Amino acid sequence: MTAPHTIGRFVVTGELGRGAMGVVYRASDPALDRQVAVKVISARPGPVPVTADELEARFLREARVAARIAHPGVVTVFDAGREADSLYLVMELVDGESLGERLGRREFPSAAEAFEMAAQVADALAAAHALGVVHRDIKPGNIMVTRSGRVKVADFGVAKAIGEDTNLTRTGTVVGSPAYMAPEQVRGAPLDGRADLFSLGVVLYELLLQRKPFPADTVTTLIYQILHEDPLADPDVSRAVGGEAAAFLRRCLAKAPADRIPDAASFAAGARALVPSVAANDMERTAPTAGLPSVPASVASAPVAPVAAPAPRRFPVEAVLVVSGLALLGAAALVVVHNRSQQAAPPLRPVQAQADMVPVPPKGAPPPQRARARSDPDPVRSQAAPPQRTLAQARVDPARPMGVAPTAAGLAPVPTVAATPTRPPIAGIFYCRRGADFNVSPEDAIVTVDGTAIGKADDWDNKGGGKTYVFARPGRHLVKLTLAGYRTTWIEVVAEPSAKDEVVDVDTQLPEQ
Repeated sequence: MTAPHTIGRFVVTGELGRGAMGVVYRASDPALDRQVAVKVISARPGPVPVTADELEARFLREARVAARIAHPGVVTVFDAGREADSLYLVMELVDGESLGERLGRREFPSAAEAFEMAAQVADALAAAHALGVVHRDIKPGNIMVTRSGRVKVADFGVAKAIGEDTNLTRTGTVVGSPAYMAPEQVRGAPLDGRADLFSLGVVLYELLLQRKPFPADTVTTLIYQILHEDPLADPDVSRAVGGEAAAFLRRCLAKAPADRIPDAASFAAGARALVPSVAANDMERTAPTAGLPSVPASVASAPVAPVAAPAPRRFPVEAVLVVSGLALLGAAALVVVHNRSQQAAPPLRPVQAQADMVPVPPKGAPPPQRARARSDPDPVRSQAAPPQRTLAQARVDPARPMGVAPTAAGLAPVPTVAATPTRPPIAGIFYCRRGADFNVSPEDAIVTVDGTAIGKADDWDNKGGGKTYVFARPGRHLVKLTLAGYRTTWIEVVAEPSAKDEVVDVDTQLPEQ
């Protein structure tokens, strides 16, 4: 179908995408000289018994309600109207893509990123629910991810205006949005914000496990699964995501609304509270082994999936040699440091395998537990995990005299390494090449950058005498925003040469206590 030249007063410049409800175009608003996105939806009556005029009235009513939602995590609605047989919704043009497009390319976030994404969506839902607006169609296709990493929710009110039950009554169509519907929505019962939270729980499940919780290929089977099946009944699911994450998902996907997380603000807080632990689990699985000899794949995989045999399995010779070699390497590193403070070192004694080494466990034994690493707060663009310490770095205490005699095991007692404190929950990540304009509401909020208070946000918003804050060095900068009567908000600004914007607009609203 050929794209129209104009829609209302908006000049169409290209097509952005197509979906079950219509087509989205890129357009220019000549009156305000800005680029917008225009979603065009057919106004012709469908399976739902409603006239075109009634559909238009409902659509415009819901568009007006959606336009009242003012939140950085919500795609802003600018205008709405009717053109011939089509309704159109004019929205903010988001510089990014939908989460659905990413998942279509099998690009899944890490567990920590998934929980932060879900928390940002919940923040947006909290703003909408406070106005009495229920989205009714939370799905990856309606979750936009900007180039700077911010999540924005689109299409508030569209599902209610068009009639969310139409997707269930069409025949011969691929199962789409219904896969994310809450049980009460499938039944046609009255809805509140908890239906959106169920849908968000479905999205989170899909991000974590890379599959939908209700994987039906027909509408009939799908409805049965949503109403009756527990997607967390398989113990392998809990093991895959971790006990705390599984418990959170179980509350999200409870069949009865009363058993779910009660509101979007609680959902966001609960999701962010899990970010440090799931990030540590991610790093346990993917941390590099810099400074350690590589282990042949055949040896590394042997403890994970041993092959059953009638006779007890013996350790592979290669694995024994690797563990022994690692132990000797650790002892040699300590002896070198020890020799720097003593002219004559005692003879090297046999050394036991250190805690940083992973010996091959006996058949049937649980895998060894490793120390958790601290999390990366970036919800979309995760930093590479820091290299592990070498054995010498991990075991030598600079405060300990080098002349301490070895113990009977051949080494001095291992000092305890203090755990690095976890970072506070991050509300947003911003990227720039040089600086930031802090357009914070309220503007009297105190801005603290990397532990140093720089003044009120109004002094650093590049407006009315305010200046642009220029970072002294590239890298990640932790920013705290505080004001009496409002909740302390933490954001992160990443200054890097490859960022799109030289100066980033830190547009943030502090939530009231």
